[in-house]
Amino acid sequence: MPEANINSILAADFGSVNTRALLFDVVEGEYRLVAQARSRTTIDSPVDDVHQGLLTVLNEMAAATGRRFVDEQGNVIRPEQSDRVGVDYFLTTASAGHALKAVLVGLYPGHDLVAAQRAIAPFYIEVAATVHLEDGLGPKGRLNRIVHSRPQLILITGGADGGARAVLLEMLSVVRQALVLLPMGSRPIVIFAGNSSLSASAREMLSQQAEVLIAPNIVGSGEQAWEAARKALAEAADDHKRHGRSFLRIAAMTDSGILPTARGVETMTAFFSRALRQAVLAIDIGSARSMLALADDGRAWTGLHNDIGMGHSAASALELVGEEAVKEWLPFSPLRGELAQYVLNKGLLLESAPADMRERAIDYALLRASLRYLLSAAREQGLSSVDPARVGMVLVAGAAITGSGQGALDLLMLSDALQSEGVLRVKADPYGALPTLGALAAVKPAAVVQLANSSVLDEVGTLIRVSGKAAAEATALKVSARLESGELLQREIADGDVWHLPLQSKASAEVSIQARRGLSIGGKRRLRMRLAGGRGGLLFDARLDTLAKESSMTVRAVKMLRWFAAVSGDDEPVVIPESWLTAPEAKT
Repeated sequence: MPEANINSILAADFGSVNTRALLFDVVEGEYRLVAQARSRTTIDSPVDDVHQGLLTVLNEMAAATGRRFVDEQGNVIRPEQSDRVGVDYFLTTASAGHALKAVLVGLYPGHDLVAAQRAIAPFYIEVAATVHLEDGLGPKGRLNRIVHSRPQLILITGGADGGARAVLLEMLSVVRQALVLLPMGSRPIVIFAGNSSLSASAREMLSQQAEVLIAPNIVGSGEQAWEAARKALAEAADDHKRHGRSFLRIAAMTDSGILPTARGVETMTAFFSRALRQAVLAIDIGSARSMLALADDGRAWTGLHNDIGMGHSAASALELVGEEAVKEWLPFSPLRGELAQYVLNKGLLLESAPADMRERAIDYALLRASLRYLLSAAREQGLSSVDPARVGMVLVAGAAITGSGQGALDLLMLSDALQSEGVLRVKADPYGALPTLGALAAVKPAAVVQLANSSVLDEVGTLIRVSGKAAAEATALKVSARLESGELLQREIADGDVWHLPLQSKASAEVSIQARRGLSIGGKRRLRMRLAGGRGGLLFDARLDTLAKESSMTVRAVKMLRWFAAVSGDDEPVVIPESWLTAPEAKT
């Protein structure tokens, strides 16, 4: 359908736990989010058909809007009819389902395969094996490794354009032999993104055995080459979903193909980075999977983790981050086995919420530790040269981060996890719109701009965090805030403390900040700027390394509960439950 004829857009995102549907339409000349709904994803047995969950969501949305979306057979009606039946465009994204199993083929692991790992990052691809010149296998061993891996995708890269040809041709020969040995009905898609002078040779050698996609060389190339390679990867990911039982009905209806959720989030991270001319971080911690996307100068890096989540994957998350990383942010000493039992329950009761203050503290500590683990993994993998502590905006998604109901608490958690330096603006994605907007960019870019600047994203607030060293209990920051009403608020914030200034989403304040000697806000001792509010308002954080100085659990508990009270607006005296001070050896 021509872009000019697309007004109403139905978007569905299929997650591991929830299926979300969003309806966008033109209202008073601009695109707006006009309806949304969600229900459980029906990808597991006995249904194993995500279409069933989609029908539940669309029926709920139809009841709320009085608009019909599907025909008698359950197919999405397109284009929109004159009586407001159907939609003009049906867009689908997904993170649910099995990952695409891949073999990466290159010349050198520290160069070619690093580029390959970065290219596949937003596509829910599991690397089953790697083949390269330093693997110590030889041609026969490499052949066996590919065949025994039973890949659904082979990504080949390596070599400089116009450079040496012989070694890469040898690798292509091994891949061709492997394709011949694999069963005809289950041969992988092959993507060649290596030395461009061998593109024709790769197609000639491999196309009789498998489908071959050619992309520019991703090693040492610019952003256009990366985008072309990721377009080929998106085609392979879509093909994988289309041939799986779970997505057969959806594949027959979608106008966009089944695009990876993480790819859409990555696209929007780069969008905001270009618009703000700042580094931007996106965080999505789901039930089963988590992702980070970092962008600077419009270029993005993505990291996906199938074993970190706050529901399905809570147990594996605890195993990865380690109990000590969780304990260091608890205001009590957990009982033996308490953390393991808690994450086991979270995996079994996916929709459950923390039952009391103790469970809320464990949830907070596990989320903080998981996010720090994700950031550390991104640095170790060389996914980005951007320092997460110095980003100017964070986009948060997933109920684990956005579902606290208290924006200031979300700001506090991000401050704890990121150890940010300076001024940080935070937006949340309560409707799961980021992947949809990223996918929509290729179809209707004007809609993306209008929706990103409207209320589809939630303004959480602004975090101002001081860094450096100062004497304990001394004044760390002096703050003056002139509200739009003209009222002047002044506050001195001591080392080890936080101050929460409630400021609504459409409000702002003229803020002057002075840090004491030895401290700074993003490298500056004095700042004067207009800051935007949100449901979490403004949060000034001068805690520095306060917890690291304390060994007494009682003192730690008092301080942490005081911080939580400050962001929740609770003025009552801090009371520590007696059970929190019970030694872990006392119970089993």
